[in-house]
Amino acid sequence: MPQNIEKIVIAWLETIVDEDWPVSAEKAAQQPTQFILVDRTGGPREAMVLDRAEILIEVYHKESRVTASDKANEIADRIPELLNYSENITHAEVNSLVSLDDTIAQYSRYQIYCDIYLRR
Repeated sequence: MPQNIEKIVIAWLETIVDEDWPVSAEKAAQQPTQFILVDRTGGPREAMVLDRAEILIEVYHKESRVTASDKANEIADRIPELLNYSENITHAEVNSLVSLDDTIAQYSRYQIYCDIYLRR
């Protein structure tokens, strides 16, 4: 059965962040003060053998840019741990960490762009 890299990253994040940081692939209708979103932004699939995904992890905080920054940096530092979380993850690294506020919803937001490879 094929694996979904976004689901794997979400499940892993749920094991490393506190419960007060909900992790999802979709924004909730009522957004909490702080939350994390995971999205696939691209990446090739090779002959049904390897999925070289580009994954975006977004860290949002309504009241504190510093808190969002701290959580984003903590997650970015731990991305290589994905190699130990799933035996099918063969590569996990951060290629960019960006501060890009969500001015419409008025949240501080940090984006962690990752290259994560999944053996399929």
